Amino acid sequence: MRLWVRRCASALLALGVIMSACTKLPEDYPTPTPVPTPANSNKPVYTVTRGTIEQVVKALGRIAANEEAIMYFRENGRLYHMYVETNQKVKKGDLLAELDTGTLKDQVQTAKVQWDIAELKVDQAMGKDLSGQESSIVVAARAAVTTAEANYAKAQDALTKLTQGPTAADLQSAMAAVTVAQSQLQKDQAALTQLQTPPTPDQIAVARANLDKATAELQRAQAAYDQVKSRADVGALPQSAALQQATTDYNAAKAAYNIAMAGPQPDDVANLKKQIDADNAALKAANAKVALLQQGPTAADLDAAKQAVVSAQAALTTARANLDQALGAASGKSIDVEIAQKQADLAKLQYDTLQAQLDEAQLRAPFDGVVTETDNTDGDQIQAYTPVLTVSNPAKLEIAVELQPTDLANVQVGQKASIVLSSFPNTTLEGQVIRMPAVASGNNPQLPANLRTVRLNLPTPPGPVQLGDLANVAIDVQRKENVLILPTVAISTFGGRRFVRLVGPGNRPQEVDVTVGISDDTNTEITKGLKEGDKVIAP
Repeated sequence: MRLWVRRCASALLALGVIMSACTKLPEDYPTPTPVPTPANSNKPVYTVTRGTIEQVVKALGRIAANEEAIMYFRENGRLYHMYVETNQKVKKGDLLAELDTGTLKDQVQTAKVQWDIAELKVDQAMGKDLSGQESSIVVAARAAVTTAEANYAKAQDALTKLTQGPTAADLQSAMAAVTVAQSQLQKDQAALTQLQTPPTPDQIAVARANLDKATAELQRAQAAYDQVKSRADVGALPQSAALQQATTDYNAAKAAYNIAMAGPQPDDVANLKKQIDADNAALKAANAKVALLQQGPTAADLDAAKQAVVSAQAALTTARANLDQALGAASGKSIDVEIAQKQADLAKLQYDTLQAQLDEAQLRAPFDGVVTETDNTDGDQIQAYTPVLTVSNPAKLEIAVELQPTDLANVQVGQKASIVLSSFPNTTLEGQVIRMPAVASGNNPQLPANLRTVRLNLPTPPGPVQLGDLANVAIDVQRKENVLILPTVAISTFGGRRFVRLVGPGNRPQEVDVTVGISDDTNTEITKGLKEGDKVIAP
């Protein structure tokens, strides 16, 4: 009984305590800390902020030549031989590779010989020799034209002079010629008179005295010279000069004395008379020319001159016609020449056709450069328009970057880029996009590599580089300032939908669709759906 009472008392005490606690006011109780949803307890929360974002396209490029040629054949075939190797230097026109053409080369040589023979037959029909010179008929006709032109010019000049009459200068020149002829006649007549007149006793005595005087002077000079002739410098002494002068004077005096004593020679007289006759004839001709100039041309002279011009002109016309005829025959207007020329044209056509086939089967260097890639070996079966090798011109280098189609749509010429060469990993070069592919579209995921390759200039590197060296490239395609940005990892994508888990009222997450703009390595631009300061739970 006491045990039951004791238990009842304990129960009532506990009930009283409970009831006492229930009578406290709400403000007497502390606010409990909400228990976070277990699923998000360890997820990071990101804040939407405003800032600057730069979209960068990153890719791996290579050092390439500004001028590159991807070589390929235009027809299928088996590769006969690859004549070059990678990194081999070539000159423009060098044979790089060729297909197996069988006997085509021999056919080309045969066609060339047949063409040469046909050309020789054309020359033969036109009268040319092996040197290819003009025929003798054409050469003679050209010479005849030259002579006829000279004769016509001469006749025309003579007629012009007759028509214009003598000038004052012509008359003065003719009268001067008369004066010269008269003077020469008088001089020769005086010489003949002197030659035919015998010397007087006084002239003979003078000649004899001069001879005696010269003889005495010669003897004295000889004696003086004999006294010094043994000296080594005798040639420089005055005695030598005096002896030479005395000898000359003696010879002249003796000759004068002999002439005075001998009288005139018949031959001398005859020669002077002939000269006088010639002088008379020259004087007569000079006087006749003066008289003709003073008189002026007669009507007969003018008629004769005009007729000479007409005759010369007719001869020139005939000569030119003969030349035209000869040239016409040599230029292929005859039937034989026409036939030979047609046969030559046919032979050339056959040669050109075969040579074109051979050219299509050969790859030749389009410029001086270096072979940077070879894709086949001898004996490979080649498909038309499939790249076989690449030739590059290393004179000017740049960076070639193959982009993904989606990145290609964002790249434009002029955009800045950072370049880090593999040869110099600690140096960043600043370049820019200088050339886009002929077709740049990000809509086609199957776009071939050559239509996805952009070109950047290569700034001066810190050291030597080689074709094919790798380069890390970062192209700045877009920059926006003061925009809403959010770490990209906070954005979820599902079925084409973009959304985030926004921290809503009561710290409860709620999904919100967002529209995004550009992105960089870590952040994405938010254009719609969020505002600055919003909290986003990472997915």
